[in-house]
Amino acid sequence: MIKVKLYAEYRDMLGKNEIDVPCDQRTFKEIIDYISNKYDKEFVKAAIQNGKINEYMLVMVGDRMLTSIDDTIKSGETLKILATAHGG
Repeated sequence: MIKVKLYAEYRDMLGKNEIDVPCDQRTFKEIIDYISNKYDKEFVKAAIQNGKINEYMLVMVGDRMLTSIDDTIKSGETLKILATAHGG
């Protein structure tokens, strides 16, 4: 199982602080698809744009930052999805 922790606008969008994804391992894209199908179809649009992780989304697993939708997360790891600071 992969634990997904959501912060800021992503937590508000899904109405959840944490989501457990049952699996041995999945790519970031597969996790986003799972969450979108289960909770909110619009989440995939907020997370992935033009085949890449949204530039305003910070995605961490442990101390490493994910940079690709094809990065793999394994069972027992925690995926953190945060909004970066932006604006003027």
